[in-house]
Amino acid sequence: MRTVTNYFIVNLAVADFMVILICLPPTVLWDVTETWFFGTAMCRIVLYFQSVSVTVSVLTLTFISVDRWYAICFPLKFKSTTGRAKTAILIIWLLSLLFNVPEFVVLQVQSKIQLRFNVQYFMQCTSTWSDESDLKWHIVKALFLYTFPLFLMMIAYCQIVRVLWRSDNIPGHTESHTLCSTPQGHNNCKNWLAANRRTTPSIHTNASTEGQLRSRRKAAKMLVAVVVMFAVCYFPVHLLSVLRVAYDVQQSDVMTCIALISHVMCYANSAVNPLIYNFMSGMYL
Repeated sequence: MRTVTNYFIVNLAVADFMVILICLPPTVLWDVTETWFFGTAMCRIVLYFQSVSVTVSVLTLTFISVDRWYAICFPLKFKSTTGRAKTAILIIWLLSLLFNVPEFVVLQVQSKIQLRFNVQYFMQCTSTWSDESDLKWHIVKALFLYTFPLFLMMIAYCQIVRVLWRSDNIPGHTESHTLCSTPQGHNNCKNWLAANRRTTPSIHTNASTEGQLRSRRKAAKMLVAVVVMFAVCYFPVHLLSVLRVAYDVQQSDVMTCIALISHVMCYANSAVNPLIYNFMSGMYL
């Protein structure tokens, strides 16, 4: 069970569990009440580890796609080991921790509405740098945590799907396909197939080949689902983060509802990811 892919799946499960555990409760409360209740220290700690957990999850998805692309498209050159998997996971965590340090430094609790008396309501956990710096930061996050990973996953999985969908590289399938597709062998194709069907081993071979082809195509469809889910679930939250800063979108009931839905979509993706990859691991991982 200690395969390279299983190491990545466990890391993905840990990151996604952190997303749901750390992100979900405070974010839902914050979106609904429009108030940060937990003080400056928790503002920095919670939002920092929220960002770290999301970054780890996205980078792990990207590493899985590259690892599987290399293993399936270049099987003779594939030399991935559990040691390399552990090193990759360590790099993922270090990158995630370092990448989100700027956000940890500038976070602060500020009053959303200036009142003549101190109240706990309408306090916001927000960055203290300029709007221009905030916009640049959200654009960098959208590129690093959405655009680039999505681009890499699309390229990797498109090539994997092409390999898995083809039947000419399945043992036992190439021979019959080649014989029947050539002009010289077309006349003898039916006789060749009939002769092979008379033997029990050939029947089992054909059934095994068709079963393998169905399994591989099912895995290919699920890979497409993985990319589509990532693209759909993470797009709203990145778009909303950039638009809020770029166009100074004011908070309203509609914006609160949109923010809540976009966050829930991210959490839903984190909840489903380990299940999808665990189910697919028996097919092609």
